Formats: sequence, structure tokens, C-alpha cells
Amino acid sequence: MLDTRHKLCTFILKSSPESESSCVKEKKEKKKRKKDKDKENGSGSGEAVNHNDIDAPDAVDGEEDDDWAEEITEEAQRRRMEEISDHAKNLTLSEDLEKPLEERVNLFYSFVKEKKDSGAIDSADKEILAEAERLDLRAMGPLILSELLFDEKIRDQIKKYKRHFLQFCHNDKKAQKYLLSGFECLMKLHQSQLLPQVPIILKELYDADLLEEDVILTWAKKVSKKYVSKELAMEIHAKAAPFVKWLKEAEEESEGSEVEEERDDENVEVVYSSSARNLMVETFQQEKTKEEDDLDIDAI
Repeated sequence: MLDTRHKLCTFILKSSPESESSCVKEKKEKKKRKKDKDKENGSGSGEAVNHNDIDAPDAVDGEEDDDWAEEITEEAQRRRMEEISDHAKNLTLSEDLEKPLEERVNLFYSFVKEKKDSGAIDSADKEILAEAERLDLRAMGPLILSELLFDEKIRDQIKKYKRHFLQFCHNDKKAQKYLLSGFECLMKLHQSQLLPQVPIILKELYDADLLEEDVILTWAKKVSKKYVSKELAMEIHAKAAPFVKWLKEAEEESEGSEVEEERDDENVEVVYSSSARNLMVETFQQEKTKEEDDLDIDAI
């Protein structure tokens, strides 16, 4: 629904067909009175009538101004609203972008909550992304989504809403940082149930490609009290230590294997020989056992 206080709505109300119709009728009556007066002056005094002062006929014979009456119906108003809907959306877009960050966050929160309450959240992932982009909140999207879509059953919900989060977090480290902030807020709301599961939840977020390795390692280096208390943040980091250690060891093993492969490549020497132009194929026959030698094929 559009805000009736909006400039566009005010213009539409003031310029309704009904008011325009009365205004047009008044103009036509004035023109008619003027035309009759000009005719009387021309016929009475014998002077030639100035054709520039004569207006064109108001209507062709047989036609009446019934169109105005049709245009004030509900169907006509609905058609006009559909025609200006795109323009109205553009105006609303520009106005929403001018609002402070807090108001835009509240708008996005209300939009997602309405989708969730109506039961349309499962198929509304593209609409949610579009609304976040419209409000210039793409990076902050995961923080708001975690508040609305995650609870103590987060492990099941990661799989259920993976598509909703992935469209924000894919190749976007800033969005992933906001997802970790939302993860911390969730720990605050459900400490008793979720604190023991911190390393498992982080592992599942990592396996779902919602968090990248370097983002997690950067987060683990510094305890932040922006969204939760410092004591709780330190406890969350302590619980996450086993998973962070596993990530580091996996990274070191990966780097070590790459170094070994490089060393192996350095030790390999490729020798080209002119005699190797013609390939020779040798066939090796498996040695037969004594039983196979004594086997008579005709006796089978």
C-alpha cells in the first residue's frame, strides 16, 4: 500500500477525473457563452465576425462526453494505479535509500518477517535478496536473516535455508562476517543449548560454503564485544578453538603437500631421445601354474 501522504498520492487525489470533469464543464460553459455573445455582436452590428475568436466545436454530432463518467469507476482507477506502479516504485526506492541505516534495517526486517509469518519464506529467497539490494543492505542481510530464521535448531535450519544465505555469502567476505555476528547473537539467545555445539555449528556453516576458511581464522584472532558481552565472546571463541585448530592444521597440511609437489616437480628431469619416436609395445604373459599346464582343454 502506498502512503497517502506521499506527493504522488496527493497529486493523484487532487487530479482525480471527477474534479477535472467539473473543471472542463465550466470551461466549456464559458466558451459557449463567449461564442453566443460573439454571434450576437456580429449579427447585430453588421460587423464581420473574427474567426480567430471562434472556438472549435466541443463535440462531433452524435458524440457526448460520457468518457469522463466511465473513467471514475473502480476498474479505471485500478488500471491507472497499475500504470503508475512502476513509477511509484522508483520514487519509493529513492526515498527509502535516503532513510537512515536503522530505518532501512527495520524495513528489511519487517519484509522478511512478513514472508516468514505468511509461510512464503521457503520460496522467497530471490525476493529477499532483491529487497536487501533495494535498501542497500546486501552485506548485512545474513545478520538479519540469522535473527529471523535461526534458533536452537540451527543445525537443521542451515540445511533448510542454505539457499537464502548462500546468495548473500557467496564470494562476499563482508557478508560472511555479518553471518558470524549473527551466529554470536544466536549463542546469546540460546546459550545453554548451543554453546556446547559451537564447533559443530561452525563446521556445518563451513561445509555449507557459507563461511570461508580465512574468514573464520580472521574472526578467531580477535574477540569482539560489538554484539555480545566480552565474557560471552571469549567463551564462544574458547568453544570454537578445536574447530579453528583443525582448520589451521588442514591449511598447513595443504600448504605442505603443495611444497612437496613443487619439490617433486623440480627433481623430475625430462630427457628427449630420437630413438623414442617409434613406440614399442611389449606384452607380458602371466606365468602359468602347474595345474594350468596339465589342464586339457578338450576334457572340459
